[in-house]
Amino acid sequence: MFHYSKSRLIGISDGIFAVVLTIMVLDIKTPISTAQGPLIDLVKHLVIYFISFAIVSQYWVYHQELFSEIKHTTSLITITNIYYLCFISLTPFATAWLNDDFGSQLPTIAYSIVIILVNLTQAIMFHEVIEMGEADGLKMSAHDREEYRSAQIMLGFSLFYLVFAYFAPQYFLIVVVLGLVLRTWVTTTARIINGIRNRRIQK
Repeated sequence: MFHYSKSRLIGISDGIFAVVLTIMVLDIKTPISTAQGPLIDLVKHLVIYFISFAIVSQYWVYHQELFSEIKHTTSLITITNIYYLCFISLTPFATAWLNDDFGSQLPTIAYSIVIILVNLTQAIMFHEVIEMGEADGLKMSAHDREEYRSAQIMLGFSLFYLVFAYFAPQYFLIVVVLGLVLRTWVTTTARIINGIRNRRIQK
């Protein structure tokens, strides 16, 4: 009679993602004047917002791909997903702190730790979903393996964020953008290669 609902897990996940993506914009304050200083602050806040929005959006894309094929969920996956959403929910706080004290070590370290925690729980959840799928007789495709590898790369690369946050916080956002570009490039390249291989096999 009692079982874990995949639809409710996805429902609360999508709801939290929607709230997180929405409330981050509330930290952007309109400049009180058109002087150079307030306008520079506005541009800085917008850049940080766009980067955080891109990060959270990327997590949502991978989350919906992760749960697209499985038919049910388990208590372990549900619990991991709850902690994953917990760390996702800290993104607006970390973004606001970074906005208030950009270039300082402490808020930059906090931001990088949030990203590491999200990436860690995401990698764990990928592993749990793969194990459950294999137990149900589902086989990983080349695309699935690349997605899992991409999640692992994302976790490994995010550790560099912490290094830069500690030693060179003023360059932190540049490294984060490079991380976003790297993951997109790795995923896109892998999909192109897999597509070429599949066409050769079909021939």
